[in-house]
Amino acid sequence: MPRARLLVLPCLLLIAVLLAACGGAGGAADADPAKAVPAGTAIYLEGVIRPEGDQRDDLMDAARKVLRTDDPEAKLHELIDKGLKESDGPATSYDKDIAPWLGQKAAVWVAGVDRAKPGYVVLVAAKDTDKAQEAIDKGAKSEKGVKERSYNDVDYQVDADGVAAGIVGDFVAIGTEPEFKRTVRAEDGDSLADEKRFKSAIDDLDDDRIGSFYVDLKPFIEQAVKSDPQASGQLEQIRSIFPIDKLEPMSGALLADGDRIAFDTIMRGSGVKSLGAFAPFLGTGKTPLIAELPGDSWAAYGAPNVGPGLKSLFTRVAGAFGGAAATQQLQQQYGIDLERDVFGWIGDMGLFVRGSDKASLDGGLVIKATNAENMRNAFGKIVGLIQSQGGKKASPVKVKGAAAAFSLGPSGDLGKPVILARSDDRVVIAVGQAAATDALAPASKLGDSELYGQAKDLLDDVDPTLLLSMPDLVKAVDASGDTDADWQKAKPYLEAFTVVASGGELDDDELQSRAVAGLK
Repeated sequence: MPRARLLVLPCLLLIAVLLAACGGAGGAADADPAKAVPAGTAIYLEGVIRPEGDQRDDLMDAARKVLRTDDPEAKLHELIDKGLKESDGPATSYDKDIAPWLGQKAAVWVAGVDRAKPGYVVLVAAKDTDKAQEAIDKGAKSEKGVKERSYNDVDYQVDADGVAAGIVGDFVAIGTEPEFKRTVRAEDGDSLADEKRFKSAIDDLDDDRIGSFYVDLKPFIEQAVKSDPQASGQLEQIRSIFPIDKLEPMSGALLADGDRIAFDTIMRGSGVKSLGAFAPFLGTGKTPLIAELPGDSWAAYGAPNVGPGLKSLFTRVAGAFGGAAATQQLQQQYGIDLERDVFGWIGDMGLFVRGSDKASLDGGLVIKATNAENMRNAFGKIVGLIQSQGGKKASPVKVKGAAAAFSLGPSGDLGKPVILARSDDRVVIAVGQAAATDALAPASKLGDSELYGQAKDLLDDVDPTLLLSMPDLVKAVDASGDTDADWQKAKPYLEAFTVVASGGELDDDELQSRAVAGLK
């Protein structure tokens, strides 16, 4: 299998970007892979695979906890050797065939959509290009149909599947042959590293990052229209919903130390403001409602200003795909006016889950009303619609703190009734009466809990949009009794984490967000 053999070295090396447990580097080890990537590239990922100094210490601390071992470097080498052993070709090992030449960074760039199968190139910095060439030659000797070629004075080998491998500057380069040639030209000049859009997107990322990504939608748009002119009409519809061509490139950074693994993203451009319509799905913006959810929740999600966002999103979709007919049907058949009965009262939303076993597991959705009168009118219509069209009988029930509440029958495996309730300023859809009661008037609040405090600390004092207690999740899954061998294998690694959380800020023309996992 030529493709498997030529790709196995760089693919296994990229595992190290995530696990980060290799040794020190020197020589050309610190070469910048972006200098061998063509300008105008749409997707670019880069990682440090041989960290040094404080960065290495931080990564080793994180790797010890994630890999559940006192010697994460040996564990990583073991994983790489296992992958090499399972691939076709001659016997190969990390210590003998990779370590002697491995540099500090690895990267991969992906071409656009101008052909059926997008092209790519994997780049790995080499501190000793002669030894790196020996590793390439060793893999190629075991393959049939490998041909030797040259382009712009760069010798390389290409297999029967069109995968090329060779030394380009200070890098081992392996990828589809057309993109390999573009890499050769980029290394001679006009590279992504010199492009203003790339520099602007990457410069604000944390200098201590162990990995980064760069995505530029502009080349995708240009290539899509060029390769299929008939698609331009569909593209215009997409643009009317989401102004993708008004966004600058998106970038992100992967960070790790003994306390957390974090993933930061930045997006800029005049089109960012339009992302407000997608805020409930992007996890951006903060809402005080999440802190008001029941204090014993172990999973929670909050979204601000949902009604106006849904209105903006619906308006765009309706305009692009003719949603006006659906609006009229709702009005005529069910008496539901979207402006008044949906968009006109829905404010912030919060979702919570709690409980450690089937008997105690419950949760609910809380919607804060911005217009109490509209909410009261809509509540009655929704109950009527559920009964007439949903096939559910809505039976009145008493829920503490509720002005009106109905039971919609049992909810699947949990056996608890679905409760639809409202107070003077919010609507609750909950699994079980206890969850409905606590959603309206919790005995303790999530914002005062240790879980919330941990999440906020990990997010560097940013209010969380999402938070999840991994120990409680593991406990709930174990208590369900519905586990298998794969779960048992994953469980020890999941137990390395404390809190998973995310939060972000959407401010006019810039969106910044962070997703983080605490380590114990």
